[in-house]
Formats: sequence, structure tokens, C-alpha cells
Amino acid sequence: MAAAMTQSNEEPEPVGPLPPMEGMQFPDTVMFGGFYAPSRIEADVYDLEVEGRIPPELSGAFYRAAADTQYPPRFAHDPYINGDGMIHMVRFENGHADLKTRYVRTQRFQLERRARQALFGAYRNPYTDDPSVAGVDDGNANTSVIWHAGKLLALKEAALPYELDPVTLETRGVYDFAGQIPGRTFCAHPKHDPLTGELIAFAYNASGLPDKQIHIHEISAEGKVTRSQTFEVPYSSMVHDWLVTREHFVFTISPMVADPEQLKREAQYFVWDPGQETYVAVIPREQGVSGIKWFRSEQVMETHSLNAWTDGDTLVADHFLSKSGWFSQFPKTTVGRLPEQPPFLHRWTFDLTKGAAHWDDAIDTYENERLLQPPAEMSRVDPRFLMGRYRHAWFGGVNPDVPMGEFGPMGGTLNALLHRDADTGAMTRWAPGAERAVEEPVFVSKFADADEGEGYLLSLVGRMDLNRHELVILDALDIAAGPIATVKIPFRLRYGFHGTWVPADELTK
Repeated sequence: MAAAMTQSNEEPEPVGPLPPMEGMQFPDTVMFGGFYAPSRIEADVYDLEVEGRIPPELSGAFYRAAADTQYPPRFAHDPYINGDGMIHMVRFENGHADLKTRYVRTQRFQLERRARQALFGAYRNPYTDDPSVAGVDDGNANTSVIWHAGKLLALKEAALPYELDPVTLETRGVYDFAGQIPGRTFCAHPKHDPLTGELIAFAYNASGLPDKQIHIHEISAEGKVTRSQTFEVPYSSMVHDWLVTREHFVFTISPMVADPEQLKREAQYFVWDPGQETYVAVIPREQGVSGIKWFRSEQVMETHSLNAWTDGDTLVADHFLSKSGWFSQFPKTTVGRLPEQPPFLHRWTFDLTKGAAHWDDAIDTYENERLLQPPAEMSRVDPRFLMGRYRHAWFGGVNPDVPMGEFGPMGGTLNALLHRDADTGAMTRWAPGAERAVEEPVFVSKFADADEGEGYLLSLVGRMDLNRHELVILDALDIAAGPIATVKIPFRLRYGFHGTWVPADELTK
């Protein structure tokens, strides 16, 4: 899920599927045209051209997930996020960079490849699928990629993870942690505890259809599920991301709602309902869901989280909030067309002596502060400082002085990288120039015990002017100085979502 900066001009998609098309042709829509059209390229490119010098200590692999639609969709205005999972890897070794791109061979991908056409319909809606795939998992492993317990996992919140070979990107199959994760779903944004090595994850709509349950899974550094628990929310909501401190879980329940009966009549899975309120659930990690406290919020949608920490009875949560739904992907609302609002970085501060045991009794009892004036999204902190106080943060943002280029399939395009120093409030910016779009940055520390923020920032940049991509390497604490090195990719990748870094010593264990 990426930032949605402005209202899409697309008309809502029709309820029924497209009629059969003659030949192989994608719809002429913003989702499937121009720079954002499917790339569908699986390739190996050794010794990519490099401008500058790759730091010698940068040894490992950069991975990133994208939704690269394999066949023309059954719905002309199919959401961009419904594309097939494509993983891009840039392997760094001794100053060299090699590229590998591979589709995730999901069940969905393989069935459609065999049929040479799309068989699965609208996003997450089984009633729009071809009868030949009734009951088949439609997971497409396209949103994020993580490394845990020696395994590389491609994630999509509508399905279970897929395990990949970290060197070849060969698909090893669906991964449910050796049968320890029940249900059909797993989140796209699990959180790693840097102190314990645990992976903390959640799942919603685990039956494959909308429901009011959220499941929390705590997974040891070795990959063993040590606890699973479930709590109920006021309505079935899109819960794309969340916040975790060393003492608490924080969920924002926003009115991007899903109704299992409506799916039989309407193709669109999520619908923005301004008649619903926004709630916040705070759950103590040690006590679990029996200690839940509910708060009310102004009506917002959390797009992505940054970081959070607990200090006694105070919980501080930094995340990106929009005052609208994600209309570029899900345009229908319960009240007709609405303008899409951009996300901004906010800080919520909770007094944990307050809060209600049930959402019906919750009131607005927290502080809300906007931390950053320009719109921003797709953020990172030094992962060694997750779940605790932090100083440095990086995001994709907007440089208003540079032309934005063509309208993107998920809203306005991010065209700058931002660094914020929480101690001083200073913000610096690097913008690659006109007709260039940045993607989510990934932070890599220079060495294991480096100071916070002492490292490199890696980000893919879409060169709309050249119809290709490049990967820039920046000094994380001096991004305004520009790239230390630019790794040139000789073709266009499909604009993607979330990535990670795996050190070389982890890959060879």
C-alpha cells in the first residue's frame, strides 16, 4: 500500500467483469498505462552500471515487492494493489551490484499462467472469480518482503506468506510457520522487536471474507509461535498497518469497511463509510487482549506507521493519517464521490490511565500533534530503534518546486526523500529532479554497533524521463548531499511498495 496524495480521476469500476478481449491487451487506464504499466520482466543483470562508488561495507541484498499484473484484469479499473507479486533483488558484493527479478509463483499465478488469462476477479472478492478457481486462495504476495528466522517471506495481508529462496528468488511455497498460523491471512507489516528478535504479526478477515476479528501472533526469533490471541473490533475494517511498542500493541480501526453480503452485489471490497467512527485499540503485550483499552479518534485512516514507544503511563505513536479513504484504489463510498486527502505525519500521545474497556464507552482522550507540514509517506527508522524512542526518521515526500510528472495509479507521486531529526526538529530533503519518482527508503547501518542513523539510505527512483529505474545510495544523515552512488537499472520496474535489507552474513548461514 503506497501513499495516496490526490484524488484519482478514474470512474468507479463496473460491477460486472469485462467482456472477453481479443488478444493480449491491458485496459487504457491510469492503473495500466504509461510509466506505471505492468513491466512483467523476469531478468538477471550482472554488474549493473554504477555512477559513483558503492561503499565497500554495503554487503548484502536489497529486496523490494511490487504488484506486476501478469494478465489483463477481469475488471478494467482493477486496483493497482491487485497485481501479481514480483520481487526485485539487488545483490551488493565487493562494490558490485547484480539485479534479479522474479514473479512469486503463487497458486493464483500458476493457474493463470496455465490458462493464459486472468481467472481471479476483483480484489479479495471471491464472487467475481472464474468458476474454475472457486475456493482457491487468491494471494499474490505483492506488498512487502521480510527476513525472519533465516527465511525470506513475501507478504500480502489478504493471504498467508510465500517463502522464497533468498539467493535465487525461487518460490518455495505457502509458509504458515509450520502450521502454527491458522486461517488464510497474515499482515503485510509485522514488526521485529530489535531486543528479543521476535516477529509480532496480526491477521484480519482470516476466513477470507469480512469479519470483526483481529488475531495477534507472537513469533520467536527461531520462528516458533509463542502466543496467538484474538479480539473483536466494531466493524470489519481495512487494517493495513499498526504500531507496536515494547509494552503495547496499537490498532487504528478506520471506516474503510467491508461487508460480506455486499460483496455478492458489488465488486469493490472496501467502501469508505463516513457514518462510522474511528477507534483506537491499545493492548498491553504482557497482559494481552483482556487488558484492551479503547479510544475514539477524529475520522481518519492510518496509511502507514512510523514508530511508537511507551514510557510509564504514556504511549507515543507516530504514524501517517489521511482524513479520507484510499479512493484511488477503492473509489466507491456510502455517500458518493469524495475528494481524496493526502497523508500527514501525526503524533498521538495517550494517557494509559484513561481509555475504556469497550469501544461503545470510548471518548477522545489523547493528544494529537502534526509533526510534518508537507505530505509524506513510506517511512523508515533505524530498525535497531523500533518500539522505543528514536531520533532519526526518513520518508518519501513532496518537493513542490519540481514538476511531478504523470499522475500515478495510487495518487500523486512521491518526488523527494525527507529526513527528520526528532531532537532538533530539523528536516532535510533530497529531490532527484523533474520526472523522477522516489520509492520507500530502506535504512542500512554501517556496522552493528553504529550510532543511530549512522548508515546508508537506499531507494529506488523511477526515471520517467528515461523509462527506467535506478537505485540510489545516500548517506542517511546527509541526504541533501545527494547520492554516494547511483546503480542504473537498464529497464523500467513496476512502481512498488515495501522492501528490506538482508546482510550478507545472514544470507550465507
